[in-house]
Amino acid sequence: MRFPVFEMERMQSAWEHRVRYDMSESGVEPLTLAEAARLLDVAAGDVRLGYADGRGREATRAAVARIHDGAGPDDVLITTGTSEANFLALTTLVERGDDVAIVMPNYMQVHGLARGLGGNVREVWLHEDEGWRLDPDRLRAAVTPRTRLICVCTPNNPTGQILAAAELSAVAEIASSVGAWVLSDEVYRGAELGGVESATMWGRYERVIVTGGLSKAYGLPGLRIGWIVAPRERIDAAWAQKDYTTIVAASVSEVMAEAALRNRPALLERTRRILCERWPVLEAWARSKRGTLHWTAPRAGAICFFGYSYAVDSWPLVEGLITERSAMVVPGSHFLMERHLRIGFGGPLAKLRAGLAELDAALPPFAT
Repeated sequence: MRFPVFEMERMQSAWEHRVRYDMSESGVEPLTLAEAARLLDVAAGDVRLGYADGRGREATRAAVARIHDGAGPDDVLITTGTSEANFLALTTLVERGDDVAIVMPNYMQVHGLARGLGGNVREVWLHEDEGWRLDPDRLRAAVTPRTRLICVCTPNNPTGQILAAAELSAVAEIASSVGAWVLSDEVYRGAELGGVESATMWGRYERVIVTGGLSKAYGLPGLRIGWIVAPRERIDAAWAQKDYTTIVAASVSEVMAEAALRNRPALLERTRRILCERWPVLEAWARSKRGTLHWTAPRAGAICFFGYSYAVDSWPLVEGLITERSAMVVPGSHFLMERHLRIGFGGPLAKLRAGLAELDAALPPFAT
């Protein structure tokens, strides 16, 4: 296996703790340990710091199953973040020569994994001028008898848009026509600005794998808890491979995760409050540049994907922003979409305003 450089994660790993204003993050301001302990009412004093169950604690798996109708604890595997969940899903399914259809733009982990595993990536693009809606005919045209997997991300990273129930059902129907699996990355589910939880792929087709975690909608990325929800054969395959990766999740994180899922309504209310407070700040900034920016308002997640008409490619613009202004956003090139920027608005309000001021200062030289 030869995986390509994961450019966005490499940039964030190198700079997120060095810049003053990080607007590359796609989640909301994380809870502190003290806030989490108070909000979640965690009593961890009697938890032994030994190895946990390789599948995850049964109570944690049951809590994940409860938010996926019809699932049970045996349909869930707890992972170290959603990234491990996606990794295990692909590496246990995709073999050299398989076709992998990926609805784009998308979190580029699945794209890089499919390529590294020797799969033939077939991109199915969403378009802003169509409201980032999925055209089933484009997906159908990309699917072949060799298609092993179809990958979607909903709510979507980087656009902040949501695939409707009818669109997810169309994906299931197309996958069924060739016996393909569907991987639905739903890590942003629960972070809808409108307060209505978005549709899930789970339950629409027997060959569905859903991944998720506590990083984006829950404000708990430091726990590094994710999950796979899937038919037992995929759970068993992923669990067997997990023995070669992280083996088990961290015991303390699992206890916190169980408490987080028990207190899910309170955490999601906090997330939506943050989103609804901070999106108007970013939107007002963008409206002041309406002649050079275009966007579709996000429906979920603390991100907006802006197209622009400035006379500069996205990486040189972001590189200068990082090194000269100590602020960071994600260049569209990291999603294979040039002349775009993904800007996160879930961080502290003062830092968001200051970061946008730095971006203001960086843009004038490139005005057309």
